[in-house]
Amino acid sequence: MLTKRQFLIAGSTLATLSCAPAQKKSLHADVIILGAGLAGLNAARLLASEGAKVLVLEGSNRIGGRMYTLDDVPGRPEAGGQQVGSTYARILSTADDLGLNIVPPAPGGSRDKTLAINGDLLNASDWAASPHNTFPDALKRFTPDSALFVAASQKNPLEDEYAWRELAAQSDLSAKSFLEQSGFDEQSLKQIDIALNANSLDTYSMLNVWRSLVIFSQSFQGGSSNEIEGGAQRLPEAMAKSLDDGTIKTNTMVQGIDVDLNGVDVHTNQGTIRGSFVISTLPFPVMKKVKINAPLHEATREGINSLPYTQIQQVHLTVENEFWKNDGLPTTMWTDTPIERVFPVRNANGETVSLTCWINGTGTKPNVSDQEWKDLAEKTMLDLRGAKTTASKVIRWDKNQPLSGGAYMHWSPNQAAKIAENMATPAGRLHFAGEHTSHLHTGMEGAMESGDRAAFEVMDLMSS
Repeated sequence: MLTKRQFLIAGSTLATLSCAPAQKKSLHADVIILGAGLAGLNAARLLASEGAKVLVLEGSNRIGGRMYTLDDVPGRPEAGGQQVGSTYARILSTADDLGLNIVPPAPGGSRDKTLAINGDLLNASDWAASPHNTFPDALKRFTPDSALFVAASQKNPLEDEYAWRELAAQSDLSAKSFLEQSGFDEQSLKQIDIALNANSLDTYSMLNVWRSLVIFSQSFQGGSSNEIEGGAQRLPEAMAKSLDDGTIKTNTMVQGIDVDLNGVDVHTNQGTIRGSFVISTLPFPVMKKVKINAPLHEATREGINSLPYTQIQQVHLTVENEFWKNDGLPTTMWTDTPIERVFPVRNANGETVSLTCWINGTGTKPNVSDQEWKDLAEKTMLDLRGAKTTASKVIRWDKNQPLSGGAYMHWSPNQAAKIAENMATPAGRLHFAGEHTSHLHTGMEGAMESGDRAAFEVMDLMSS
């Protein structure tokens, strides 16, 4: 167990508060937490266990944030976080504490995939000899969605999970520059840019890739990744249920935050709510739209204004015929079509019952309607594979969504060295959490880690 002191960020003290003192006002809570995702719920549970009166404000009508199980789609696909790595100690401990089971993925999974390039279909095993493949000879056998990670793994400068903040700025180059230096030509770069887990190769720091590789390696050494039985959203639901009734207020949009010497006023569409402290887990694109009157650290302000968030859109399709049996190709797909990647969703018997079309970065179309996306996905699958499908749902994690602005953060080149160390510095009584502020982990465990840190910061100040 880490102590409260180990989580305390140096220099966080109310004596630095520059806001003008305010008269005493009545408090609605000791700590107001903005956002009912994993970070916010973890912080709320920790603070409540220490006797603090906690209030969680959530802008949407559901809890879980980017944990989102689509219970109304066959196979219950995940629109957000899913895999529980072996090193996810906080996730595993919390699930166990709340009586949730961690189970292996549905049977029938395979690493095989089909590639669709320039109208041609081929098994990934035939990619190395394809005329569409102009990758460097040493990397020809790796598909466009894996080549960047393979090339990066051969030149990873990070020795452990701590080192990403210490990387020299001159080594923090874009993925595009790295691939060019590794011998990839323009055609190869265009292929790798499709379905990239970021916005584009030229705005994506290699630091993200190298950091992920270290984390994946550690997790792999501990065993395979598993899932939460019944869907990932069962975890935040159970966390919320463990809190006292009335702790979470949904449909409460934050519009402004005013920090003074005695507390914090949070202005919402439901009125103003006051607490002694506030922990904001809101994604920075959301914070950018909030009027903040607080002594923000320069790094925090820059993060709010410029931290990139990966744009993702999904189309979920119900399967009506076993098209993969007709052409003998794997169901999982990487394509250069508008739907980019296709993942099968299997039921408990291992049967494919739906598909998730996963579109990233420049392939997203924020101004295309849900119905247009559905029609396009159905037609593309029919044209490619003779697949008969019915589109049931479109999920958007993009800049047009007021409560997310994107799926998850990533660093742009030369950004982390400037702001990572101080981006989560408290602004008086305003503290920050969320996966974007994590240090050792990313994803679901990173969100939990950040909730720990922010809660212990506040506990320390409340007890001093």
